[in-house]
Amino acid sequence: MWNVLRPAAGSTLAVYGAGAVGLSAVMAARLLPLRAVVAVDRVPERLALAAELGATYTVDAATENVDARISEITGGRGVDHAVETSGDPTVLRTAVDALGIRGTCAVVGEPPAGTEVTLDVQGFMFGKRIVGVTLGDSEPETLLPVLVTLHRQGRLPLERLVRYYSLDELNAAAEDMHAGRVVKPVVRF
Repeated sequence: MWNVLRPAAGSTLAVYGAGAVGLSAVMAARLLPLRAVVAVDRVPERLALAAELGATYTVDAATENVDARISEITGGRGVDHAVETSGDPTVLRTAVDALGIRGTCAVVGEPPAGTEVTLDVQGFMFGKRIVGVTLGDSEPETLLPVLVTLHRQGRLPLERLVRYYSLDELNAAAEDMHAGRVVKPVVRF
């Protein structure tokens, strides 16, 4: 999010998917002076966590019209930036459609090879961009010390995403992950 989108102060960001990657984007965005950070997901517990971690708005894609809600939040202008983490082509289409003039969508979610998405070409006449992102497009030697420092300062609470399970709780870990009760289950041996 920092390395590719580089959102300017006062800009808006929508994060599609409140899993580990999406919530990490929300935490990173909270460290910037953005006007709005919108988390979009289908799991209420993950949306609640997104709000705790810095999302200024949440949109429940299971019960709300995402397009209408993003339009309402942005006053009809669309978002300046979007991060798509789900790997679902319909979600990517929604994220691109929600972009405003010269908006950029960072694609982080990875669908199976060969997956295609249909986009409205007319929307690109307003300078919309889509960019793929791998491993945050970062240089680990530079980024990792920054992340460690932010975590030590309590400004990047990654532990909020993790819940530990013993090996005999493996099935419960998988169940909790699929039900949205945990973001990142970690099994300890």
